[in-house]
Amino acid sequence: MSHRGRRPPGRRRVALLCVTAALGAVLAGCGGGGARPKPQDRVSLAANGGTVTVGIDQAPTGCNPNTASGNTEADRLVLSLVLPSAFQIDENGVAQYDPALIEAAELSSTTPETVVYTINPKAVWSDGRPITAADFVYAWQHQRAVPVVGAGGDVDVASTAGYDDISTMTPSNHGRTLTVVFSTHYADWQSLFSDLLPAHVLSQVGWSPGCSTVDPAVDLSGGPFKIVSASRTVVTLVRNPRWWGQPPHLARIVIKVASGPEQLAHWLFGHKVDVVAPSSFDAALLQDITSIPTVKSAMEISNTFLELEFDTTAGPTAAPLLRDAVAYAIDRQELSNQVAGWADVTIAPSVSHLYSQEQAAYPSTPPPVPANSTTTTTAPSPATSAGVTGASFPTAGDAVKEIREFEAAGYFRNVVGDWVDTSGRPLSLRLAVDDADRWAVATATLLGAQLRGQGIAVSTVAAQGAEAAGADLTNGEADVAVVPLHTGPFPTRTSAWYTPLLEVPGEAGAQDWSGYQSLKVENLFIQAAGQLDPVTAQPLYTEIDDQLWGDMVALPLFAEPSVLAWSGSVTGITPGPYWPGLFATVLDWARLVPEPAGYVGTPTIPSGG
Repeated sequence: MSHRGRRPPGRRRVALLCVTAALGAVLAGCGGGGARPKPQDRVSLAANGGTVTVGIDQAPTGCNPNTASGNTEADRLVLSLVLPSAFQIDENGVAQYDPALIEAAELSSTTPETVVYTINPKAVWSDGRPITAADFVYAWQHQRAVPVVGAGGDVDVASTAGYDDISTMTPSNHGRTLTVVFSTHYADWQSLFSDLLPAHVLSQVGWSPGCSTVDPAVDLSGGPFKIVSASRTVVTLVRNPRWWGQPPHLARIVIKVASGPEQLAHWLFGHKVDVVAPSSFDAALLQDITSIPTVKSAMEISNTFLELEFDTTAGPTAAPLLRDAVAYAIDRQELSNQVAGWADVTIAPSVSHLYSQEQAAYPSTPPPVPANSTTTTTAPSPATSAGVTGASFPTAGDAVKEIREFEAAGYFRNVVGDWVDTSGRPLSLRLAVDDADRWAVATATLLGAQLRGQGIAVSTVAAQGAEAAGADLTNGEADVAVVPLHTGPFPTRTSAWYTPLLEVPGEAGAQDWSGYQSLKVENLFIQAAGQLDPVTAQPLYTEIDDQLWGDMVALPLFAEPSVLAWSGSVTGITPGPYWPGLFATVLDWARLVPEPAGYVGTPTIPSGG
């Protein structure tokens, strides 16, 4: 996300749809509003004031997004308008400090790694209390470790990554300067201190208050808007009168929670909302949205990709050869074409376990093997598929290799074409799927059909959310799982997916649902996290990905598309690639009004409008 109030410098490829008839049709001049107005025609101007209503289809679940219970897309989206963060991410995935919160963030030393933050002296919470180093220190104290349950302290922490590498935090200059010293190098230090909450409030109500949604009494504003009311279905925000940065055009933002994407389309058609950001969509929904007169929309490839994860510790998929065989039986090209290709023909089978298709670090060619690696590694398993990389793994399956791997794993086809073991027992897989992600549901349905067509029995286990699907895998209730992985600009966070470095799965951000453990991969992640130069770290991530392909811990499938639609009476809306992208340019949002007669300045919408 860019600095508040600054337009991002350039964009990724985005399909703009202003639309009308055929699905996916992109009209020339989209967004241009048709013919250029004649000189005597009045034009529309961005007004000062007014309300924009935003529709989403997922509800906030808590008031602290840094807790496991509050770490949801809806929470972070809503609270991005309110809670300050030390760094924001621009369109190109580059972290830049937010000058509204800090005037400087300097890596002053690498031995040990030391970062000095200078906090903006104008920064205040909406109750008038200054934002100081105490708020940073409080965040560190509650995220640096997860205490043993029953031993006191907080166990509800979204992630300890990076915070557990800090040894000391020393305030000075009356709390306006903060010196942070790391015990070990942490490359992604710019990812820390996001969504800060007021320490003087949380010290009274606790780190993890019993909130079922965002709360204006807890989520004091350090941003351009403040919450004035909140329920499970509606959150209302108004300008923060104590905001010291660039003032927003809008006077108020109302966020409404729909029951699903279909209701969002209905609201947009009925002018009950101005902007909709559905979590998923199908062809019919996209057609409905883009066929509404005066509605504009933008579609792009998101930073979320689907992955088929294997249980590597128990059941049939504990055998690497069996995982290879199943992977070779899957036609990922058909999956991406059928599930997402109708929305964006450029979506292709994934070639990385760590990055989504549109990220800058996503490999486009077979990655080189790092030369003269000094990594301490364990010997690869004899069953490891030597030389396999994301670029070399077949996108449409490989029947010859499938048969070879099945037979090497001790299976053979019976007379009806089913794979059975030496005792004649059919191979049967339990497939968990994140029921809350429609892309995952559609993929699991088609994937199950593919595997059954290859002689593998498949039963589906529905799970309410990605963590629930992952937990089914960890708990032995499933053998494979289709789950969405949300990527970002900080690759150290991906260690949570494939190592036990962040506690047990489900705690402190750990998501190693497959139970995979590799000393080599753990050491590589530790080395990469310690490389303060991302250029030096990248070959290590390439080696990690190669090892994950070789061990077939999981089979990356494809990136999910996303769509954003808004009324033509609103301007400044631009989808952002990094979370929370919807509000990346919120200070530029404005209602459009006709140019008034005798126009001399910015028109103002009366309060309450």
